[in-house]
Amino acid sequence: MAVRAAVCAQLEKPLEVRELVLEPPRAGEVAVRIAAAGICASDASVRNGALPSPLPIVLGHEAAGVVEAVGPGVETVTVGDRVAVAAMPQCGVCYRCTRGQPGLCEQGDGVLLTGALMDGTTRWRTADGVAVAQFVAAGTFAERVVVPAISVVGIGADMPFAPAALLGCAVLTGVGAALNTAAIRPGGTVAVIGCGSVGLMAIQGARIAGAERILAVDLVPEKLDLARRVGATDTLTAGEVDVLAAVKDLTAGRGTDTTIEAAGLQLTVDQAIRMTGKGGEVVLVGAGGPDVRINLPQFTGLVGSAKTLKGCLFGSADVHRDIPLLVEHYRTGALLLDELVTRSFSLDEINDGLAAVSAGEVVSAVVTFGPAPDGPSFETEERA
Repeated sequence: MAVRAAVCAQLEKPLEVRELVLEPPRAGEVAVRIAAAGICASDASVRNGALPSPLPIVLGHEAAGVVEAVGPGVETVTVGDRVAVAAMPQCGVCYRCTRGQPGLCEQGDGVLLTGALMDGTTRWRTADGVAVAQFVAAGTFAERVVVPAISVVGIGADMPFAPAALLGCAVLTGVGAALNTAAIRPGGTVAVIGCGSVGLMAIQGARIAGAERILAVDLVPEKLDLARRVGATDTLTAGEVDVLAAVKDLTAGRGTDTTIEAAGLQLTVDQAIRMTGKGGEVVLVGAGGPDVRINLPQFTGLVGSAKTLKGCLFGSADVHRDIPLLVEHYRTGALLLDELVTRSFSLDEINDGLAAVSAGEVVSAVVTFGPAPDGPSFETEERA
């Protein structure tokens, strides 16, 4: 099947929208017609070489769409189901998954940066037969994709596609940092440093968890305005105020019970540790570069204050448990997603979308696709 997709063919070069051949799903796989795909900074990180991946590769790793075909052995979804595509396959049966750590799934971890699906191959190829990789077993910047069935979760018929496109990475990571990784108690005080899409989701997770006071920290006043709309009780504009002194004033000198760091900068990591009070927890979810370090005295920094330092990958999420919960929170109004989709782009505008996300011009952006592309689906091809 011929499908248009955004391909990273060379580092530091714009993505190329090409027509590729997409093979049908094999055992344990599903074909999904993409309706909307989230644009994430991780996609830009592949293009600039910060995340090592084989080239050429179809980027994109969170999306929503409709199942068009299922491979042998797939029983979790059927043709016609509306689904979210998640960024990390989770098998549910490996050592990590059965220990309650599906975000560290051994099967998913084995394919994350290989550009392949679970069997080590890809379903994309050029017209002359050259294989094209797909980012984190997804590759959702395309009209259609074939992905592992363990990467998709049903979202119900009434969930809009654009906000659902964010469920598979940004929402899971941010809300999960608050609800899964952190141990936020009702009535507690939480600070979130960095109010991009993940930080804004963490604010909402803290609100859902029952935090009484939520302090949002960012450089951009517009992001702080949005932080208040989704649940922050106090906002601090970094660069205009002494953040540590302000947090101390707002917490009667005690510091926060939980601090979620979502910026990944040396300065903000240091601030997160210092603003957290005795007996509190620091959750690091920002993707810092190799030069960002944890450096503090063992006793006075952690032991003497009984602080807990936690790393958070993918919101410690169980996608098959958490995505349905997030959809329900959205339906009840507890989780605000529409407000965060601040801009949409067509597939042909994908480079504009990546630039906007990389520059911080938008909170969250999506690639939206129109009606089903001309031509038969996998399902109609099989019936023929």
